[in-house]
Amino acid sequence: MTLTELKLPRACTYSESDWRILAQYWHPVALSSHVHGTKPAAVKLLDVELVLYRAGGTVVAAKDLCLHRGVPLSLGWIEGEEIVCAYHGFRYGPKGECTSVPAQPGAAIPRKLCLTNYLVAEKYGLVWVCLSGEPLVPLPEWEQLVDPALRNLEVDCGTWTCASARHTENFNDLAHLSWIHNKTFGNRDQPEVPLYDVDQVPGGLHFEANYARYALAVEKADRTVEHIRYVYDHTQPFYTRLQICFPDGGRLTLFNLPSPRSARETHVLFRAARNFDLDGPNDKHTASLVAVLNEDRAVVEAQRPEELPLDLSEEFHIRADRFSTVYRQSLKAMGLGKEFTS
Repeated sequence: MTLTELKLPRACTYSESDWRILAQYWHPVALSSHVHGTKPAAVKLLDVELVLYRAGGTVVAAKDLCLHRGVPLSLGWIEGEEIVCAYHGFRYGPKGECTSVPAQPGAAIPRKLCLTNYLVAEKYGLVWVCLSGEPLVPLPEWEQLVDPALRNLEVDCGTWTCASARHTENFNDLAHLSWIHNKTFGNRDQPEVPLYDVDQVPGGLHFEANYARYALAVEKADRTVEHIRYVYDHTQPFYTRLQICFPDGGRLTLFNLPSPRSARETHVLFRAARNFDLDGPNDKHTASLVAVLNEDRAVVEAQRPEELPLDLSEEFHIRADRFSTVYRQSLKAMGLGKEFTS
């Protein structure tokens, strides 16, 4: 199926041009650990309802719809390498082909009785989907998530009522750290953002900055001020690797993975890798990350307009917003809407 043959989902919340552009990129839709057993997983990407399941260990991504009477296949179950519809027992193989119609077992099954399967990949503990089947760029190279010397964790933060681009911009925003995160690590005594440059690199953006922040309780016994180096690597359209470099050589790498369910819904996934506390439990680190994200959530969900204005004159910008202005320009260069995108 080519990009032009792809049909827009019903009640699509994007403009047609924006949807077709975003459909050409890889997007993470679930943690790999959430796709297992005999129960398929229901997810949504760019307004397309998908069902995920494993067939012989390989993840399958298909339109979440039985072709017989329109029941979501995610209500059914997995037997062997087949997914079974809960309504009438229709079975479909891993390539989408219908293999059984229990109500008339002797009849030939038409070839057109076949699910719409999508291009899927499993990497970094994530399930990625490209709706067009022809991704414009490959999956990012994130060596920290395959380094056996590092301790990894994963977090599914659920669905936020915000545009994915708003979520991405917030994660890469330096000026908000002292204010929104003052209960966790933000230092309101030193809110000034140092001058920094944003470099355009293949597939995304890169920048670095220093910040004098309070130590999180999970990292230090007391809330001392420590000088951190932040290294941001953004992959278009929505994904960011943030390396937090501590003065003692410790390094925590966060992977912000906002998955666009719709123009105003984002499934927020996180991966992280650290080179310290290697034998300690992940629970406290997960709780710390969730606490920080919860500080962001209320503000990001309240932003208006809900979409991200790509016309820079629509909002006021200061020098500390350097990432935001370059990011919006880069989205516009991708061909996304001149006024708004999600």
